[in-house]
Amino acid sequence: MKRVVVYELLPDMVLARPVTNANGLPIVAAGTSLDTALIERLQQMGLPSVYVEGDALDAGGKTLEELEAELDHRFRRVAHDPIQQLILRTLRTQVRATHGMAPDVEKSEAA
Repeated sequence: MKRVVVYELLPDMVLARPVTNANGLPIVAAGTSLDTALIERLQQMGLPSVYVEGDALDAGGKTLEELEAELDHRFRRVAHDPIQQLILRTLRTQVRATHGMAPDVEKSEAA
């Protein structure tokens, strides 16, 4: 089971936990396969995330290069901030470790 931000949901993902309203009543049952219409409905509800089936370390089929490019894109506006760059390096190390890559020692020492 993994937690996915609602705006990153894809069709054919399967809910691992039910989606509930503010009162705790189920709106969408666990085991429901998501389609485009249901994803849009979940987004309109303002939910931050939902739980779907799958490995928590699964990168959604993305390659290491794609994940690193996504990190660079997400941190592009804070290139001047040393704390944000430390966070970026830490995340990059974690992504590399989960993909079986050794950390890039040269980049870590140069920073």
